[in-house]
Order: sequence, then C-alpha cells, then structure tokens
Amino acid sequence: MLKKMGKLLEALSSPSYWSGLRHGIAPTIEHRLALQRLNVRTVLDIGANRGQFSLLARCLYPAATIYAFEPLQRPAEQFRGLFANNANVHLFQVGIDEALGDTKMFVANDHHASSSILKAHKQSQIFGSRETGEETVRVGRLNDFLPLDSIRPPCLLKIDVQGYELQVINGCREVLPLVDYLYVECCYVELYARQALAHEILRRLGEFGFALRGTFNQYCDPEEGPVLADFLFQSLKSMAAVRAAQLK
Repeated sequence: MLKKMGKLLEALSSPSYWSGLRHGIAPTIEHRLALQRLNVRTVLDIGANRGQFSLLARCLYPAATIYAFEPLQRPAEQFRGLFANNANVHLFQVGIDEALGDTKMFVANDHHASSSILKAHKQSQIFGSRETGEETVRVGRLNDFLPLDSIRPPCLLKIDVQGYELQVINGCREVLPLVDYLYVECCYVELYARQALAHEILRRLGEFGFALRGTFNQYCDPEEGPVLADFLFQSLKSMAAVRAAQLK
C-alpha cells in the first residue's frame, strides 16, 4: 500500500502524468530509473494493458513513436481512450506469438494485468489474482502486424506478458536485429504453468546477441523468496556502436 501511495504522489507531482490519472491509469514510475537515460526513438510495448508503460515512455521519450500491443478487449479500449489525442502512439489489439492465429487467454480479475495465455500456477497463491474467464484473441509474429521499416533506431522493446516471455521473444525474431534495448519481466519461480524462467530467457536472448545490463524492481515473497524482476538488456551491436562513438 505504501508503495502504491508513493507512486500516486509522484504521478500527481508531474503534469506529464495527469492525463493518465484522469483516466484512472497511473504510469509505471518504478521503471524510470532503469530507462530514463536511454536514447530511444521507437518503443515497442508488448503486453501494454491499459497503457501504464506507454504513459511512462511518452514522458521519458516525448519525440519517440510508440507501437503498443494488447490483445484483450477491455484494456485495449482503455488504452485507446488514454491516447486518443496522441498521434505518435499506435495500438494493435493483438498478442505476439510464434505463429499467426487465434488463441485463448485466461482473463484475471485485477484489471486484466495478470491475464495470460498460460494457466496460472503460483500467481494466485503469491499475488492473489484469480482467473474469471477466457477470451479468444488474435496473435502472430510482431512483423505480421508492424512493417519493419516503421522502426527507427534506437529502439526499446518492452515485454510484460505474464509467463509468455519466451514465446514472445521468438515471435519477435525478425525484429530483434533492429532492437537496441530490451526490457522484460522475468520470473524465478513458475507463476504460470510451464512458463520459461529467468535463466532460460537470459540464454535465449544471449543467442540473439543481447547482454544483460541490469536487474530492477525485484520482488521477494516471504515464503518463496525472490519471485520476479525486470531485466534490462542491450544488443551487442548497440554496445559496440556506443563504444565506437565514445572513441571518436
């Protein structure tokens, strides 16, 4: 509760966030420390929910173009309402996966934030969210919906998809060579059935040429210990370009 109050007070102190608060949507201020010093012109927000991360990104990178992806109907409608007057924010009401098609999502009761394609496992036990129904959604690879030439570097890819991170990363494989920074929530324990854990995500992103820059916002449960954290990666190609620019 204290953490939520702190976020609300910080959001109230900045006029940049007031449009979100008028819609009942607070920015994910907890990510600011990890992302505020990055140079970004394109943001890919996968698992956009109601627009909490996109709201923060719009404030951190006011000149950037944001492409957001949210498959569920209700949060997508709230996202559209929040950014109705923002020409540089675009929403695709789809999920990202390894193949094009329709699939079912388990819808959660907490503003849909814990909804997932995967069945909840320890998620309910640790965080108290519960599944209230199912919704059929459209999914596909990222480049099935967004042309690659829409992405202007430097590019930040954010993934927050409730246990489906590995499948989303594979569904972004054509886009990853254009991504400079990747910010993804990873779990140390199985919150969702058969989800890939943090060490598997790190290994896969290493295969795609990304190195870990830092971990943020780690959550520890009194019984389970460390449960999840946000991981910031940078592509090796981007790191090399930054070093080369510094040597000039």
